Amino acid sequence: MQSINPPPNLPWDDIDTVLLDMDGTLLDLAYDNHVWNELVPAAYATAQGLAAEAARENIFAQMHKLQGSIDYYDFQQWSEFTGADLIELHYAASNLIGYRPGALEFLRWARGQGLDVIIATNADRGSLGVKNEFTHIVDEVDAVVSSHDYGVPKEAQDFWRVLATHHPYDPARSLFLDDNVSVLDSAHESGIAHLIAISQPDSLRPERQDLGYPICNDLHDLFTTEHRKRA
Repeated sequence: MQSINPPPNLPWDDIDTVLLDMDGTLLDLAYDNHVWNELVPAAYATAQGLAAEAARENIFAQMHKLQGSIDYYDFQQWSEFTGADLIELHYAASNLIGYRPGALEFLRWARGQGLDVIIATNADRGSLGVKNEFTHIVDEVDAVVSSHDYGVPKEAQDFWRVLATHHPYDPARSLFLDDNVSVLDSAHESGIAHLIAISQPDSLRPERQDLGYPICNDLHDLFTTEHRKRA
């Protein structure tokens, strides 16, 4: 799909580190949305003997309550809440796991340019394990950091402070891509200079606009001839 807006013209000569979200940025969020909007509520309804609509309402209320916290992303919390096996449910939809447009090519191009490429995700390590089994995404980057490693989500400034101690980077010479505007706001507050919002994280939903940051859909657009000059 053609992007609604032109891709940002990045100053690659001024970028040393590329930080990337995983779900909705590198991998198609259609998978996660199907698991969490369909499979988890159905399993919860079965486990707790609830009507389907009541199960969905309870889960979405809990999501709203926890949004922005580390528990929102925590498999153990959700397993205890629902009584369902989260890993099993993720495997059940594994046919939907896949890279977003241009994502794999962008990772390989960026590493080929000598950039330090790091996934910074809120995904639970259990989720990461399932996705890596089908995409081998861990092999395509220099490091993978889950916010669960630090006990704080990317929405919190402590995440970026701890990340910098484990993987030193210069925020002024770093690029960060994410589909979550709240996370981009946090990254901006931490001093990261170059920020891009993903306009269509879920391939089954419309492309978004007016996210407050330069947007991109197909990551090929970030390293086309006119954008990829680098010393």
